Amino acid sequence: MKVNFLNFTDPKDHKYFLLTGREFILKQDAVDSILNNLENNGFNEKVSVAQDELDRLQEIVSRNIGGSLFQENIILHIKHTSGKFPEKIKSLLEDNNIFKSPNIALIIESSIEKTPTSGAWIKNFDSNGVIINCSKLKVIEEKMWLKRQLSFLPKDLLPIFGGSIFQNNEANLLGQKNEVALLKLLFLSQDDANEASTDHIIFGSGISAFELEDLLINRDFKKALMAINFMRENDRQNSAPIIWIIAKVINSCLESLKAVNKKSALINSGVWSSKVNLYLDLIKQSKAKEFLVLNEEVLKIDLANKGLIKADAWEQIEVVILKLKDATALQN
Repeated sequence: MKVNFLNFTDPKDHKYFLLTGREFILKQDAVDSILNNLENNGFNEKVSVAQDELDRLQEIVSRNIGGSLFQENIILHIKHTSGKFPEKIKSLLEDNNIFKSPNIALIIESSIEKTPTSGAWIKNFDSNGVIINCSKLKVIEEKMWLKRQLSFLPKDLLPIFGGSIFQNNEANLLGQKNEVALLKLLFLSQDDANEASTDHIIFGSGISAFELEDLLINRDFKKALMAINFMRENDRQNSAPIIWIIAKVINSCLESLKAVNKKSALINSGVWSSKVNLYLDLIKQSKAKEFLVLNEEVLKIDLANKGLIKADAWEQIEVVILKLKDATALQN
């Protein structure tokens, strides 16, 4: 069976996979999904074979192909990184016995862009396994891929974050994946995040993403503006993550103000349990309509950051922070 990467959604019920094309990130995503599924099905040992180690193939297969009561289920992970498809791998696949062994699963990563239409090895694989095309994506396909990576986001934030990530990293899936990973940390629950995974979210001012969030929800707007001004002077290219943090704070507040259960709404928005009460204190005198206006202002910042409207994104960031200060002011 042959599929394009975007149509490959579930490795269930398969043990043999051939990944073609040169888009490393797509291969990595596919392999992670495949390994997770195989491990859940009892394949708990992996043997990796690099291109310069193909002489080991026959020995590994011969040793494991028979199967026995005490034999481990193994994943044979073969990596072909350059040149023509190796004859040693073809020879392995031409022998149908590899597809009959109950205790061997097969993952082959190959740099070839296209598979041949004839030949015993490809016919055997087409009949018994899944051939996944991981070639470079077209623009519309790339946007679909990115949208899937951002499925954890609230829908109204997807245009802001997705648009910025794509604009900054078009045709660079690794760059997009790294920015998604950073953004995902902002929406993880506190139980899922850890100190090691959040250490790298540091801006040029030395302040972390989470410290900036804390300044905003603690209403320390003076210090927040000082940090923003420093970044504006010394790290102008790093405005997108700043916008993300402000958007997250505003969106979380808005969702809470609209909800019957304000606390649950905050948790569902990715607010850490240790910060929920701070958010509730922040908005206890606020109105949803004020945050609807702020939400629209964040959209304007995003457009300015992309150069789609004539405005200085950093100036607009300061404006929104001051409006957030007004919207959360304690009323007499």
